[in-house]
Amino acid sequence: MEDVIKSTKTQEQEKTIQKPEVRGFRINAKRVSRAEDLIKQLSQISFISYTIDPNDSKTIIALNVEARDISNNPYNFSIIYFKPNEIDVIYTITPKKSSKLRKLEVLSYVLNILSFCADIYSIKIEQLAQITENILLDATEYFSMDYQELYTKYDRLKEENEGLNKKIKMVEDSKKELENEVYTLKNKMQELNAKLQGLEKYSDDVLALKIQEWIAEHNGEFNLAEFAKVYNVPETRVEQILNNLIAEGYLEGSKG
Repeated sequence: MEDVIKSTKTQEQEKTIQKPEVRGFRINAKRVSRAEDLIKQLSQISFISYTIDPNDSKTIIALNVEARDISNNPYNFSIIYFKPNEIDVIYTITPKKSSKLRKLEVLSYVLNILSFCADIYSIKIEQLAQITENILLDATEYFSMDYQELYTKYDRLKEENEGLNKKIKMVEDSKKELENEVYTLKNKMQELNAKLQGLEKYSDDVLALKIQEWIAEHNGEFNLAEFAKVYNVPETRVEQILNNLIAEGYLEGSKG
């Protein structure tokens, strides 16, 4: 059952993989040495595999596989057909790859391979130079367009960055203002707490006793303002406690 599931998944993944485009070009060249000499040279290049064309024993095929698909089949690759009187190059272009950039990559690779075959093939420099020039012109156009697109993105990102920096500056300024406000409010809160602690220094019961002691020490007279000043409590609170004492019958007479 697991094999069936894996097989189904593999088929679905293969369907989603887009097939690469195949292109190629030909180089006019005449082999001036033996095929065995060519094979000997190609055997020194580790990243390619080579074989004799089964349809033509005089043609040597060099394969360079750069990437394989999920089934391990060559996906991104290039093939060079070394024929007695010409060299054909076939290569793939994957869907997400620029055709102009890919052609430039393949040309660079082919020129590198041809450097190993300098004594084996006589190549018409004019024709090779024309191929190189055409590919370079296409690549120059690609890089020019790519640069313009890149610069546009850079310019857009630069504007966005400047906008973000302005917002960050505004946020930092607002943060400083808030920090100052918080500091001010903290100081006010500390002041209010100090005042509150001062107000609650004496409980109502303690103040009631103090009022009675005051009246006893002052021959029955009570000065509300002076008492409030001595004990550092609001006059309104003293007056409220004094009224409570009178109402509850603990004191008689008028307050002085």
